[in-house]
Amino acid sequence: MDLPNRSLGDRIKTFRKRLNLTQKDLAIQMGFNSPETVSQIERGDRELKAWELVQLARLLSINLNDLLSIESLKEKPVVLWRESPETDRGIKESKFIKYCEDYAMLEALSGGRTDEQFPQKKVSADDVSYETARRLASEIRREFNLGDRPARELIKILEEGFGVKIWYFKMEEGSAASTIGPFGPAILMNLNEAPWRRNYNFAHEIFHLITWNSFPPSLLEKERDLWEKLEKIANVFASCLLLPSDVVTVEFEKNIDKNSIAYIDLIGMARQFDVSTEALLFRLLNLKLLDKNTVDNILKDQLFREIDRSTMAPIWWQPPEFPERFVRLAFIAYKKGKLSKAKLAEMLDTSLIDLPKTLQEYGHKDREGYDAEVRVA
Repeated sequence: MDLPNRSLGDRIKTFRKRLNLTQKDLAIQMGFNSPETVSQIERGDRELKAWELVQLARLLSINLNDLLSIESLKEKPVVLWRESPETDRGIKESKFIKYCEDYAMLEALSGGRTDEQFPQKKVSADDVSYETARRLASEIRREFNLGDRPARELIKILEEGFGVKIWYFKMEEGSAASTIGPFGPAILMNLNEAPWRRNYNFAHEIFHLITWNSFPPSLLEKERDLWEKLEKIANVFASCLLLPSDVVTVEFEKNIDKNSIAYIDLIGMARQFDVSTEALLFRLLNLKLLDKNTVDNILKDQLFREIDRSTMAPIWWQPPEFPERFVRLAFIAYKKGKLSKAKLAEMLDTSLIDLPKTLQEYGHKDREGYDAEVRVA
């Protein structure tokens, strides 16, 4: 707490502006009677209590150490959105980045860092094309060992194999986003979207992550035409990754009966590959297994839509609030004595009283014996 008030006030002001919050906004969230209180804090004219510092760090979506640090502020990693939210974008990005920083800290404390380096593909802006997307999709499918049904293994490989930080936020607007920071690669997903839509978004964001060095955000912010082109190419990459041409062709031909294929079989294929029926139909068009007129007619047919809806699960699978790997690493760090019980509860957004229940929800029980050891040969 020996940081000069003026320096602390300046940092609070900077973090507040990053979130596009006014002094009034922050005062209301802090429970202050007047925005003038925030103004006094930022000018260094008012002392902050310990609980106020903790509350400010939480509201500003930063770690307390970042708030109290005397080092120069670091540039915030740029978050690339597939479809940017119009409201509270800064708040969502800061929260996403803080969660990723916490995740990386837990990897270090628990010894849970992955050995595999996330691949970077060198691609030229002059040469990038749909053919590039198809080639890269084939390479990634092979390197990630995704098999014949890539969507089923994709998230596990990203998290467990390459340490990609994956978070889900409930958002009324906006779609998936990705970033690479000191914590490594990360993906943010809109929890409100259907599972098959999320699968497509994951594959789309992988394209941006593997070409991050070739097309850094600083370049894309200046060249919007290139960004729009890459978005289309990322869609092709996603389609090719989730629906491999060889596997899709074999499955399609298996379902042909007397030169026709039934609606229910097309829908069944989409379910097998965990993609939308629309994504499957456009992939079949791309592979010249169906023509454009046929695809257009299917998509306009109300009967097809009704059959499609009738085969959907009544309740979508919802990922937990915190990634299971994140909770596991936090629990390991705690049992190793690297993380206090209070900090564990804070990171899982629960109280000390409710911590055992929260841990049990993720399959962990706080009991003796986790520190048992065996002698190795």
